[in-house]
Amino acid sequence: MPQKTTTKTSIASLAFELLPGDGGIPVEAHLLPPGPFRALDGRPGTMEGVHCQDWQLDAAIAARVIARAAAQKTDILIDFEHQSLRSAENGKRAEAAGWIPRSIEWREGKGLYALNISWVGDTPDLIAQKKYRYISAVFMFDLITGEVLEIISVALTNTPALDGLDALADLARKHSVFSTEEEADMADEKQVAALTSERDGLKTQVVSLTAERDGLKTQLATLTAERDAQKTKLDALEKEKADAALASEKAKHTDLLTAALNDGRLTPAQKAWAEKQSLADLTEYLEATNPLAVLKKQTDGKDGGNGLTQEELEMCKRMGVTPEDFAKAKGKC
Repeated sequence: MPQKTTTKTSIASLAFELLPGDGGIPVEAHLLPPGPFRALDGRPGTMEGVHCQDWQLDAAIAARVIARAAAQKTDILIDFEHQSLRSAENGKRAEAAGWIPRSIEWREGKGLYALNISWVGDTPDLIAQKKYRYISAVFMFDLITGEVLEIISVALTNTPALDGLDALADLARKHSVFSTEEEADMADEKQVAALTSERDGLKTQVVSLTAERDGLKTQLATLTAERDAQKTKLDALEKEKADAALASEKAKHTDLLTAALNDGRLTPAQKAWAEKQSLADLTEYLEATNPLAVLKKQTDGKDGGNGLTQEELEMCKRMGVTPEDFAKAKGKC
């Protein structure tokens, strides 16, 4: 298996003066010169962590830069004073001064050019009045070889010596391109590690939630058992209360039946019938019944002179005849 090498990248900017085109408004712009080249302040050799002394750009390198720009889904932004790099810090809008429709050209001996620029709003007037004179390309390069890798953005500026953009390091991380399989593998490993960590965290949450669920199940079982025990006690109390009420009703029924038999409201022949009646029905019947006069006379020691038995007197009452008529009828038999 071939050994993999790692390419480290960084970002820098370089400015060129705008050259007027037809009508004084440029439709193309010089982005980078052919290499090796460096800035007047000594870059890239003076930049921290950079191991190359010059930036490298030739036809072959330019072809890769052009192909990368053509593969983008969006046009290349031209902003004012690199505001697109500073907006995260200063909170200001990064308005477009113009757009490069992903059309970049290599010109031998001259360098890399942006073509078919479309300007936005009053930008052509600002350029014509020389309120903006320079165009500055922000590009990614290899820290070791100095090879230009990609055009990130372009800006109109009046400070061609601009070099220390605070946002360049962050931008390098956001726009970093994997130049080797090893870098891609490292990124995959980081993603796998992050996903693994997330998975382990979710597993821990699942274990915690499972334990909580099991605890709630135990509590539910305890409460269910307690509820069942309380229900058993309540049922026993209600049964005891019902039994006591039934016993009381039976006692009242017996007392009422005995009293009715004694005072003549019931005859002995009615006892069996009365025992089958409810307390309420028996009470209602006895409240509407007076003791038989004949039984009252018997209680006083008199039989009325007709010689009838108690059962015969009851029959008289039921038949609606007087004891005397019954006795006469009986005597004729």
